[in-house]
Amino acid sequence: MKRTLTLVMSVLVASTAALAGCSQDEPEPTAAPSTTSSPTPSPTPSPTPTVEPTWPLTGLVAPSEDGAPVIAVKVENSRQARPQTGLEAADIVFVEMVEWGLTRYHALYNSVIPPVVGPVRSLRPMDAAILGQWRAALVYSGGQPQFERRVADADIQLMYEADTFGFFRDRARVAPHNLYVELPTAVAAIQEGRAVPPTPMFEYSETPSQGAPAAWIRVNYPTARSGWEWDATAARWVRFDDGLESLAADGTTRLGATNVLVLRVTTRDTGAKDAAGGPVPETILTGSGELTLFTGGQQVGGTWTKGADNDPFVFTDAAGQPLLLRPGTTWVELLPSTGTLESGVE
Repeated sequence: MKRTLTLVMSVLVASTAALAGCSQDEPEPTAAPSTTSSPTPSPTPSPTPTVEPTWPLTGLVAPSEDGAPVIAVKVENSRQARPQTGLEAADIVFVEMVEWGLTRYHALYNSVIPPVVGPVRSLRPMDAAILGQWRAALVYSGGQPQFERRVADADIQLMYEADTFGFFRDRARVAPHNLYVELPTAVAAIQEGRAVPPTPMFEYSETPSQGAPAAWIRVNYPTARSGWEWDATAARWVRFDDGLESLAADGTTRLGATNVLVLRVTTRDTGAKDAAGGPVPETILTGSGELTLFTGGQQVGGTWTKGADNDPFVFTDAAGQPLLLRPGTTWVELLPSTGTLESGVE
């Protein structure tokens, strides 16, 4: 009995020692390192890009948001009227076919108001569709009553020959090619509700739609011809009338434009006659037709669309996207189906 108890005690002591040895071999638990969260830096706000104001009829940078009204002048383009005064300052010039297949100008002024413009001549029915989207003012020498009513019905202020609008006769020229207007005086007479900045006519981009190269243009009317040549140094098209260089009244400044836009249009006989018995045509500017834009020494095809007289033009390229013009002045040739358009690179 005593021997058995001794044996049991020996076994217990050995087991306790073994357990103690195992406990000493295990490593002490290591406390997890404390983590300190760093604050997330706030993003630096990007500066708001500065959008410079631009002139609505050229897309060029304007001195301020305070815009000026648009005013239009009907300018003669017969040989006796050249060189004209003030055309070089126009933002947009429309070239219209009138009686005998000749052309006349409808010049729009907004960013620059020259002191004098002329020779001033009579209006035509399509002037309502050209100027109607702005319901602005038209300077002209007179017109047949039915044509005046058409323009007035488009809510356009009529400014015909009267001293209060700044008209005068240049006695060095032969009538009727000698009527001029002091344009600042006419601008001051624009009715208050019309003296507001116009909406843009075109969309502008420094990288307009790309097309085929073009170095010269010939827009052939029945008895008149508009010519244009690309001046890469000046980055603009310079103008020729009937093969002769088109100059301003100073005799040295060449007429030109950043963009030349040719719209193919139809015409109709109004049934009216001019003083010499010539049938007076009307250019139809409702509906749609083909266009060709010449800009940056290239030409791009597209389509023009327009509703009623007071609706704006819509211009798209061949892909149906908005037609993009370079910022600058634009001349719009309204080429009837009886005329032809030629262009080339040499």
